[in-house]
Amino acid sequence: MARNESEQIYKGLLDTLVLNVLLAEPNYGFGIKETLREQLGDDADVVKEATLYPLLHRLERKELVLSYRQPGDRGTPRKYYKITQSGHQYLKQQIEAWRQVSALLDRTIFKKD
Repeated sequence: MARNESEQIYKGLLDTLVLNVLLAEPNYGFGIKETLREQLGDDADVVKEATLYPLLHRLERKELVLSYRQPGDRGTPRKYYKITQSGHQYLKQQIEAWRQVSALLDRTIFKKD
């Protein structure tokens, strides 16, 4: 699969991936990006700042996350994001949807002969 095509698949997953990171604890943009980099390994380049911050703002508008400012290590306030109850519900639904997609692929494309 070409890199561009696989990036499109990951972009479809990004809401779920970001909310999953925030499930563990509130985090700020760069911290979220670093956690995803660790989780995604070689595919981490699909999470770009130009993608991540608009995604976080969209999740906030949908009330799936809320943001607050907290002093950073160097005194400059950072914008932290925390998953909301609605975000928890949405994440549960998304995980179930991805499980269904995975099961469908297992029964069809990845089916063992």
